[in-house]
Amino acid sequence: MAPEHRALPDTWPRLSKFVLSACAASVAELVTFPLDLTKTRLQIQGEAALKRIGEGGSAVPYRGMVRTAIGIVQEEGILKLWQGATPAVYRHIVYSGVRMVAYEQLRDSPLGKGEQKTFPLWKAVVGGMAAGAIGQFFASPTDLVKVQMQMEGKRRLEGKPPRLCASPDLRCVVK
Repeated sequence: MAPEHRALPDTWPRLSKFVLSACAASVAELVTFPLDLTKTRLQIQGEAALKRIGEGGSAVPYRGMVRTAIGIVQEEGILKLWQGATPAVYRHIVYSGVRMVAYEQLRDSPLGKGEQKTFPLWKAVVGGMAAGAIGQFFASPTDLVKVQMQMEGKRRLEGKPPRLCASPDLRCVVK
């Protein structure tokens, strides 16, 4: 009797899928992170301009994505384009890994493939939504840390004191 062969993805343990999805998401995050940083800086610049207009000041003209990125490089250095990337990568490791494993777990157990051994579209949609929500729940705290780190260079340029994580429990305080 010939040994039963299963498809390769079915034999991979969930840990392998977690690691592979986390690695892929991390690479994608590192490549696109400068765009996220410049977007965040443009948003903050817009909020500051609106505040100045309300106080009778003049608005700072938007520089656009490319000019904002060039400004960050000129004012703060090229490595600042990745300031805050560490928590962003952590977020993607947690989010992508948890989401992939949760989806597979939901597909294999509670939602089940049914008697026909197929996975209907409605179950895939419900499973995907639930897995995304679970992943986001576990990953959302890192978003706050990421944005705070992205804005640290801007705080220094505005003459504000840097935030320091000097306490043993890693709570950031303004010095």
